[in-house]
Amino acid sequence: MEEREHKPVQRETAKKWIIIAAIAVVILLVAAFFGAEWIENRSKKPEQRGDANLRHEMENVPKITVDGETYRLRTNITTILFMGIDRPSDSDPGNSYRNGGQADFLRLIVIDNESKTIRQIAIDRDTMTPITILGVLGNRTGTRTERISLSHGFGKGREDSCKLTAEAVSNLFYGIPIDFYIAMSMDGISEMNDLLGGIEVTLEDDFSAIDPAMTAGRTLTLTGDQAEIFVRERMSVGVGTNESRMKRQQVYLGAAQQKLRAKIGEGTGAMEEFYDALSEYLITDFSKGRLINEAYAAKDYEVLDPVQAFGTHNVDAEGFMEFLADENDLQ
Repeated sequence: MEEREHKPVQRETAKKWIIIAAIAVVILLVAAFFGAEWIENRSKKPEQRGDANLRHEMENVPKITVDGETYRLRTNITTILFMGIDRPSDSDPGNSYRNGGQADFLRLIVIDNESKTIRQIAIDRDTMTPITILGVLGNRTGTRTERISLSHGFGKGREDSCKLTAEAVSNLFYGIPIDFYIAMSMDGISEMNDLLGGIEVTLEDDFSAIDPAMTAGRTLTLTGDQAEIFVRERMSVGVGTNESRMKRQQVYLGAAQQKLRAKIGEGTGAMEEFYDALSEYLITDFSKGRLINEAYAAKDYEVLDPVQAFGTHNVDAEGFMEFLADENDLQ
C-alpha cells in the first residue's frame, strides 16, 4: 500500500523535471540562435547589419556618387588637418573678425587604423573652394568660392580661424569630417627644426640673397632661421610660385618625418617634452595626452607617398594666382 501511495508523487516529480529540462533546452536553442546572429552581425560591415540605428547612422555618413556608383566615407579612419599660419605666435588680431592670418601650408593627414597606414594629402593654398565669410561683427554672412588659405583670415584667429579652415577643407573634400586640427605659427618652424637637430637638404634654388650660406646646389643641415626661409620664401626664390614652394616643403617634410618618427620611437616621455617645447606655437583641438597617444599608436604604421589633386593654375583678373582642382581627380 505504501508503495502505491508514493508512485503518483514520483511520477509527478519526474514529469516536472522533464518540463524543466525541455524549457532549458528551448532557452539554450534560442540563446544559440541569437548568439550566432550577434556574432554574424559583428562580422558584417555596418551597412549590412539589420540594426535600425546602424542603418540610420550609415544614412548620415557623407557619400558621393562617381560614375553611377555611390561611395560612403569609411568610419575607421582619423583625419587631422595640419596648418602653417603666416602670423607669429604672439600676434594679436584685436577685435577684428577678419584678421586671423592666412593658412599658407595645408596638409590633411589620414590615419587608417585598419590597414595601418598614414596618407598625407597636400592642399595648394590657392585652391578655390567655398569658404565661410564673416561680417565685421563675427556673424556668418554666407559662403564664397575663394582661395582656401583665406578661410583662416576670418574669425579672431586661434580656434575660431582654425575651425573655419577645417570647414573649408571639408567643403573641398565633399563634406568629410575633419576630426582634429593642428595649426603652427610661422615662428614655430625654427623651433621645431632645432628640436629635431636640424634637417639636411640639398638646395635646388638660390637663397643667397637672404642668407649667403644658402647657395644653389649646396647640401647643408638647416638651422632654425634657414628652415623657415627654406619652407616659407616664395616670391624672391626660383620661379616664385606656391607650386615650387610646395615641392620644397615636401623635401623638408620627408627628411623631418624620419627624425620625428625616431623621436616618437623614444617613447611618450620624449614626445611630451617635444610637445611642451612647441606648445606656445600651436593651436589644436587635440588634448596633449590624446595627441601623444595617437602619434605613439601609429608609430609603426606605413607612411604612404603624399598625394595631391591635379588641376590648373591660373592668374585671376586681379593678378592673383588660383588653383582649380580637377573635379574627377578630387573624387
